Amino acid sequence: MSFIDPRLRFPHLPRGAKVLFGGLAAASKPIEDLTISEWADRYREVSAESGSPWPGKFRTDRVPYLREPQDCLHPDHPARRVTARWAAQLGKSTAIENWFGYVVDRAPGPMMIVLPTLEEATKFNRVKLDPTITASKAWNHKVAPVNSRDEKASTTAYKRFSGGYCVIVNAGSSKGLQMVSIKNLAMDEVTGYPRDVDGRGSPRDQARARQKMFGNLGKEWEGSTPGIEGECMITADFLAGDQRYYYVPCPHCAALQPLTMEQMRAADAAQKLPVHFRCLACDGVILDGHKHEMLAGGVWIARRVPEGADPVPLVIKPAELPRWRCDPCEGRCADWQPSYHLWAGYAPRERFADIWDRWEAAQTDTTKLRTFYQQDLAEPYDPGGAAVEWEKLLEAAKAGAYPRGKVPAEAGLIVSAADVQSYGIKWAVYAIGPRGQRWLIDRELFEGKPDQEDEPWIALSDALGRKYPTAGGGEVGIELSGVDSGFCTDRVYRFCSNRPHCFALDGQHKQKLPWLGTPTKRDIRDRNKRIIGKVSLYPVGLYDVKTEVVAGLANLVEGPDKAGRWPRNTLHLTGELADEHFVKELTAERLVDPEQESRANANKKTRSLVKPNAPREWQKLPGRANDWFDTTVYALALAWHLEHKHRLNEARWADLLLIVHGKPATPDLFDAAASPFERKPPPAATSEQRQQERARRRDKWKKR
Repeated sequence: MSFIDPRLRFPHLPRGAKVLFGGLAAASKPIEDLTISEWADRYREVSAESGSPWPGKFRTDRVPYLREPQDCLHPDHPARRVTARWAAQLGKSTAIENWFGYVVDRAPGPMMIVLPTLEEATKFNRVKLDPTITASKAWNHKVAPVNSRDEKASTTAYKRFSGGYCVIVNAGSSKGLQMVSIKNLAMDEVTGYPRDVDGRGSPRDQARARQKMFGNLGKEWEGSTPGIEGECMITADFLAGDQRYYYVPCPHCAALQPLTMEQMRAADAAQKLPVHFRCLACDGVILDGHKHEMLAGGVWIARRVPEGADPVPLVIKPAELPRWRCDPCEGRCADWQPSYHLWAGYAPRERFADIWDRWEAAQTDTTKLRTFYQQDLAEPYDPGGAAVEWEKLLEAAKAGAYPRGKVPAEAGLIVSAADVQSYGIKWAVYAIGPRGQRWLIDRELFEGKPDQEDEPWIALSDALGRKYPTAGGGEVGIELSGVDSGFCTDRVYRFCSNRPHCFALDGQHKQKLPWLGTPTKRDIRDRNKRIIGKVSLYPVGLYDVKTEVVAGLANLVEGPDKAGRWPRNTLHLTGELADEHFVKELTAERLVDPEQESRANANKKTRSLVKPNAPREWQKLPGRANDWFDTTVYALALAWHLEHKHRLNEARWADLLLIVHGKPATPDLFDAAASPFERKPPPAATSEQRQQERARRRDKWKKR
C-alpha cells in the first residue's frame, strides 16, 4: 500500500507535515513575560466555592494594594523575602494562591505553603487552593488530579505539577518541614506558629532551611495579622524591612497620605456626615464612596530611610512624589527587603462605620481591644502596657488633685473590694466614670487574724456601709463590693452569704475569661466543717483585668495631653491615699514569658520537654507583696460587671452622673474636646431646667 491510499481512504486526516511543523512552531513561540499581577488578571479564575465576594475573573484592580507586594515574588525581581503585616481579610491568602498558579504555569519548581495548624492547612487546601485549581481552566491541566489510588497523583497536602510540586504543611509538626528542598516558601499567619517544634527550633527557621540549595534564587512570602507586643514575629520582620505604607490621594486636594485611625471621626448629625476620615492636608471629608478612587491612585511608600536622612513626611504633594517613591530593593531601599503594613481602613468592602463601631465596643473591653489592635489596626497588642515603675507612679500620685473620700464629679459608680491576708483585710474603694476613668477614693487595712478573730470582719462590715459626699452636696454609698476567697475561704463565704451586694470572688488565671463570670454555688461550712448553707462564687478573669489595671497606671504616669484630656482607661490616684508602700504593691506584677526563661536555663536533656508557644503570664516580682494590686483588680472587675449590667453608654452615663451629683460633670466628659471620638453635648440648661431634667431621669433610671 502506498502513502496515497490512506489519504484517499481518510481524506479528513491532517497532513503530517502540517502537524509536525505546527507543533514545532508552537513549541518555539516565546512565552510572554508577565508580572504575577498581569498573569493573575489573565489566567486566574476565582471559584464561588472559595467564599470570595467576586467570583469569576480575578482582577487586581479590585485590590490594587496587592499589585506591588505579589509582583515582588516574580523570579526576576530582586526581592527575596516579602513581609505583609496586614489586617484580616485584606488578601494575604490571595497572594499565595496567585503565586501558586504562576509557579505552576510559568515558573515550575518546588514550593511549600505553611499554615499554623493541621486544621488550617486542610482548610486552606479545601477552601482556597483546590477551588482555584478547579476554576482556572487555562492551567489546571498542569496539576495532577487528586487520586488516592495513584501514587503519582496529587493529594490534599501535596500538589504535583509538571516541573515541580507544592507541599502544604502545618507549623505544629517538624515532620512536614523536613526532607524536602524548596525554592518558593509561603507562610501564612505566622503569629500562630509555635516558637519551638519537637525541640528543633522555630518552624519558620526550619522552613527557611529548606531553601538553602537554591540560595538567592529562593523566594519567600510571609503574611500575618500581628500578635503580642515584644514577641510578634511578623512585626519584627516588618521593622527589619523597608516599612512600606499605602499612601492614597485625597479626593479634594490630591495630597498623598496613609490613612490612620487618628484621622477617623464619629458621625456628625449636625453636618449630616456619617463616620468619615479627615484629610491631613486640607481637612477635607473622606467618605466610603471615595475609597475605590483613592485605592486606585495609591502608592506604596517606604518609610524607612538611611540613618541621618530626612524622614518621609506623612503628607506628600503629587509634585514631590518622585523624591519619596522608592521601588523595592532599589535606591535608598536597596539594603532592605520589602515589608508592607495595611489595616482595615483600606479594605475595599469594609464600611468606615463598622470599624468605628468595633473601636467603640473595644474601649471598655480589653479582649475586644486586643482583637481590634491585631485584626483591624494590624498592630501588635501590648497586654501589659508600658512597664510602670513605682517611683514614677508615686510622683504621679502625689500630683493627684482630688480629695480623699469624695466622689469626683466625673464618677457615677462606687465599688469596693477586699483582699484577705493572714494579718488582716485590705480594702479599697474606687469611683468609676465613663471612658474608663477610675479614682481611688478610700482604702484601709483592718488588722487582725481573719481566720481566728471577728474584729477585722466587723470592721469590714461597718466600712461597707460608708457614705461618700458627691460634687452636688449629696451622699452615695457603695453599690457593689467583693471579697477574695483565696484565703480563709469559709469565713469569706459566711461573710458574703447574707450580703446580696457583696460577692465572694475567685481569681482565675486562664486567658480570655470574662472579667466577672457566671457564679457557681459553693457550700458554706461552720468552724466544725458542717454545711450550713450555700453561697454564689464569682470567677474573675485575672489576665485581662490585670492588663487593664497596668495600662491604667501607665496612662496616669503619662499624664493628660496639652488640652488637659486624660487618655481612656486612666486609673487616678491621690497623694492622700497612695504612699510608697501602696504604689510598690500596685506595681508588684509583670507580664512575663515563663517558657523563655525555662528554655534559657534548660539543659539538652530537658529542653525538648518545654511546651511550645506558651502564653505570657502575670508573675509577682520577688520580694514584693501584691495585695493592693489584687484589691484593685477585683474592684475593676466589679465595676465592669455594673457597667454591663446597667448597659452604660454615653447617654446613660450622662443620666447617672446627673442623678448622683445633681448637676452635669464639670468639665463635661462628653464635650467634643475631651476626645476626638466623642460627640458634642447639648447646650447647658438653666437651674430650673436641670432640676426638672434630674427628676425625669431619676424616674427613668429607676424603671430600668
